[in-house]
Amino acid sequence: MIVLPFPAPPFPVLRSLELLEAARRSDRGGVAHADGAADLERPWEPARCSGELSAAVWSWCGDVVAWINHEYAWRPAQMVPACWCHHAHIARELPVLAVLRWEAENAAGPQLVEEWNRYAFPMFCDRMAQRLGESTCRTGRHQDWPAESRYTAFLDDSPL
Repeated sequence: MIVLPFPAPPFPVLRSLELLEAARRSDRGGVAHADGAADLERPWEPARCSGELSAAVWSWCGDVVAWINHEYAWRPAQMVPACWCHHAHIARELPVLAVLRWEAENAAGPQLVEEWNRYAFPMFCDRMAQRLGESTCRTGRHQDWPAESRYTAFLDDSPL
């Protein structure tokens, strides 16, 4: 097979996306619909999701990383590092990237896939590479957060 299919979201993620889509379709600017949509979990923000949905999102992100690394990484330094879950800047963006790709793959036309390929994915890669810098994570050896001590000092010095 020349290309692999994009990994389907687990059922809790699919259900969440379906509920959000139903809320978007039924919302005609009414306050009651907007209030109902406000209570729905968004899988692109797993830190705000229930345990089951959050776990499903992270599992799916692992599958998406494997797919990205197979389909788009030619050189090892281009890969999403295996330690991505230890990098908040990557982990925060992956669910958004995954949902955008899933929506693009299920669109009636190719425009959303083109936008994902042209904008969302390259910009994600650029931000990932810039934020990882010269860390050893890009070569397969995880490096702990270099700014952790400065962040801790910032918290200690911050007025409450």
